[in-house]
Amino acid sequence: MSSLRNVLSAVGSKVKVLPEVARALKSGRPVVALESTIVAHGMPFPQNIELAKEVSHILRERGVIPATIAVKDGIFRAGLEPDELENLAKAGEENRAIKCSSRDLPLMATNTARSDETVQWGATTVAATMRLAHAANINTFVTGGTGGVHRGGELSLDVSTDLIELSRTPVIVVSAGVKSILDVKRTLEVLETFGVPVGAWQSDEFPAFFSPESGVKAPSRFNDAMSVARAYISGRELGMDSGMLVAVPNHDPAGENVEKAIKEALHEAEAAGIEGRDVTPFILRTVNEKTGGDSLRSNIALVKNNAKVGADIALAVSNIQCNSEAIIQSIKLPANNTDASLSDSESTLTTSSKHSNNDEVTSRVVCVGGSVIDIIAKSSADEKMIIGTSNPGKVFKSDGGVGRNVAEVLGRLGDKPLFYTSIGKDDGGEGILSRLIGCGVLTSDESVFFADGVSASYVALLDDASDLVGGIADMDANQQIPTPSVEALSETEYVLIDSNAPSRVMIESAVNAVKAGASVFFEPTSVPKAKQICENDSFIKNVSYAFPNEDELFAMSNI
Repeated sequence: MSSLRNVLSAVGSKVKVLPEVARALKSGRPVVALESTIVAHGMPFPQNIELAKEVSHILRERGVIPATIAVKDGIFRAGLEPDELENLAKAGEENRAIKCSSRDLPLMATNTARSDETVQWGATTVAATMRLAHAANINTFVTGGTGGVHRGGELSLDVSTDLIELSRTPVIVVSAGVKSILDVKRTLEVLETFGVPVGAWQSDEFPAFFSPESGVKAPSRFNDAMSVARAYISGRELGMDSGMLVAVPNHDPAGENVEKAIKEALHEAEAAGIEGRDVTPFILRTVNEKTGGDSLRSNIALVKNNAKVGADIALAVSNIQCNSEAIIQSIKLPANNTDASLSDSESTLTTSSKHSNNDEVTSRVVCVGGSVIDIIAKSSADEKMIIGTSNPGKVFKSDGGVGRNVAEVLGRLGDKPLFYTSIGKDDGGEGILSRLIGCGVLTSDESVFFADGVSASYVALLDDASDLVGGIADMDANQQIPTPSVEALSETEYVLIDSNAPSRVMIESAVNAVKAGASVFFEPTSVPKAKQICENDSFIKNVSYAFPNEDELFAMSNI
């Protein structure tokens, strides 16, 4: 309930949380904060709004809710509607957006709506975004680059507030390192002094924004999202209030050319007497002019790459938090009584889960079954479909597989099922797994098998009348679905098995479930599979409940 209290507290204060974001936080779904300075001042319109939409799409595709942080007419915001985001994107060029760091937040609260109804924005920097994100209970923040110690900072004492905020606000900041116009080595020294955990993503060298190489060794290395999440959670458990900086190398090939232009722009800024907060916008504009747009393209590429990493980290943090808390939620399921019928028996299942120190994951509900990528191609209804050539139409892609579908529904209800499945070593499988975790489904090293090749998929072709022309089912990956052991089911009450799993896995899963004292639920999925598996007494005698349609029921009964 702590998440809900924090959300309500934020809503009750001057932070207005978008309803979609508030719902996600309340249910434990991952949310990633996004800064607004990059939208208002980081790049020109319409590239800025296009990037904002792409980043949101990247996050949503992975099951993460985006929340752009900004100040609108004196109101602190966590999450913006699409029309508000577009208004913000235009505000920079229309001089309606003020660059806003953490020190400016109290002052921005007085910047109320004008009489001419022109919207005024406070475009939040890394520091301000961290502060408002934390107020809204958002623990992960994706940006382009962070501020740091300016070159010559040992004389000018020009040090970004971002470093101060990292020392006092517990938010994970995912960036491409400190901005390349800064002194990387001194920035890391300051972060060390402030006790801020810093690590490079899958690299031993700290990146320099446009370039993956800065010549400075990273304080630590993160090889995957779970290691970041565990470090962050450990710090919070120790009572540390500092944030964490995850520096993601930018491997865009334009880096070398951009770095050369940055050095030239720094000399020009010094000669022109440009100082303080005006330096960064000047450098970015000048470098963009010198590199023919290379810097803008590289900037866009690194932000999108950071979003992918940030989404994985947010999912990992959410997964750990869900596994470490007992979540009690009611759902109607049949009682553990083999004589009772589906129509007149019901009991309340309170599902809880735990994640122990040895990463053993248990749940009172376990699903064993397939994860499938469903692709439906439908020919346009306006034109008669012509076989043997390309036809205009629509293509729809979704996550499928009966076991996966049931696991997702239970996860969204708050019941945290443990899912045994197999996915391919491809983007499709990674996406399925990420979205399931985002819905509250539990997984473990033992429950998910990463099969060689692609994930299971089904492609259906429909004609202009929506009749099936043909379909292809590539289900090889489902042949690797693992079997839960008796020990793994020791705290499980209900096991659902779908017939996408191999017969051997279905039989062993049912036998192990009964040995562990759990009831077995069976979803046939198709007539041939229902007939085949029910001819095996070793399976059917262990089934407590089945959910066939009429044709599947006849097949199961050999009628």
